[in-house]
Amino acid sequence: MSKIKSLASQTAIYGISSILGRLLNYALVPIHTDLFPNPNDLGVVTGLYAYTAIFLVLYTFGMETAFFRFATKDNKEDTYNITASFVFFCSTVLSILIFLFSDTLAAWAGYPDSSNLVTWLAIILWIDGLLAIPFARIRLENKAKLFATARIINIVINVGLQVLFLYLIPLIIRKGWTGAEWLQTVYDPDLGIGYIFLANLIANILLLGILGKWLLKVKLTFNSQKLKPILIYASPILLTGLAGMLNEQLDKILIEKFLPDHFYDDMTSTAAVGVYGQTFKLSIFMMLAIQAFRYAGEPFFFSNAKDKKAPELFAKIMHYFVLLSLLIFLMVSINVELIGFVFLRSSTYRTALYLVPILLLGKLFYGIYMNLSIWFKLTDQTMYGTYFSIFGAAITIIGNILLIPVIGYTGSAITSVLCYLCMTIICYRIGNKKYPIPYNFKILSVYIIIACIIAAGTQLFKLENFWMDSIVKLAISLSIVMFIYFIEKPKLVKR
Repeated sequence: MSKIKSLASQTAIYGISSILGRLLNYALVPIHTDLFPNPNDLGVVTGLYAYTAIFLVLYTFGMETAFFRFATKDNKEDTYNITASFVFFCSTVLSILIFLFSDTLAAWAGYPDSSNLVTWLAIILWIDGLLAIPFARIRLENKAKLFATARIINIVINVGLQVLFLYLIPLIIRKGWTGAEWLQTVYDPDLGIGYIFLANLIANILLLGILGKWLLKVKLTFNSQKLKPILIYASPILLTGLAGMLNEQLDKILIEKFLPDHFYDDMTSTAAVGVYGQTFKLSIFMMLAIQAFRYAGEPFFFSNAKDKKAPELFAKIMHYFVLLSLLIFLMVSINVELIGFVFLRSSTYRTALYLVPILLLGKLFYGIYMNLSIWFKLTDQTMYGTYFSIFGAAITIIGNILLIPVIGYTGSAITSVLCYLCMTIICYRIGNKKYPIPYNFKILSVYIIIACIIAAGTQLFKLENFWMDSIVKLAISLSIVMFIYFIEKPKLVKR
């Protein structure tokens, strides 16, 4: 039980940083949806960041997981230098290529007037790649507080600069306050959404200074003999990550490409991406738990893999992970109207709130799959991760292409559930033969079904008065939390 408490403690620290970071980021959603009422603008932001997330997988080349694996069984310093050096090389080459071909890439993505934004993203990606292995080392050494502090500072700077660029400076100029004349000479109101990317760029540059100590520890090294087994291990992780990120981000890209013109009244495909992207952000409440768990869980699993009781330990972890995820699923699904009212200030962006429970369910299955995937990482059979992710990517591509022209972005949400559910089932069935772990999926399946029924029921049940409806649903949410707490507490104490 002490090991579970240790993991819970680490996860809590990562979780708090993720929650604070997301809350700060979510503070921007009302600003963005208010300042950019035309969804076309935020559609460009959503689209470009979808491409950025996919490219980041190429930048890190699966080296974070490889670092955990080899640093725990070989010389940690050598592994750190070799993996960090390789990622530095990959990041530099890729960013130079993006920088040189920014015009072509912007046009290819469907945003020909955004080449300057693509250039900034090349620098943002380079810095993210550069810091990937230092952040991994911080996690391996259980320095969760340092990790959380660095992330929060980065997000605070990013959010603060966006508020400054998008709201405060225009307000000062409009009101004619002190400094307005000087600001007019340096501030370009036509840049618009570009200030979102500029704030991200400046925040990343400052993050280099925060983690300078860890960067200076890197000794650029090339050792083909030691690098070869690391690459063999990391290559399937790269393919897995790439396919996984396609599952995560491809829907935004495919909506842009396959949604028929005027499928939605007075909304272009780019605008539809903007609406879907802002709705998608509400489903990321589930990703908070998943991300926090991944940060703490990966090094934890590798560190405890040799324990004879590891399978039982991993099964218990799965149980509590699913319970926490289901609570998040229910809290957000039940109160989605209230959450949407708070964060999506323009009614245009609230037209797709019905998608949130579906997107959350997809994220739930993704979290379960991520938990299950530890078996092929611990047994050095990472190629299975590639097979599963390619299988999922195929479902994502086929499902979106078939469903988007028929039911719009609802097809993307349904496809995400099908994708992660299928990946979860196949990963569990094969993993049960390769690395048996006594998961209790019978009871967990019952919990998931009951949660889906409750979420669907509360969507159908609505009082005419919005605020009374919100109060009743908040009360229902609290009752569910208390019920699960009293059901599970005796088992937790006993263990």
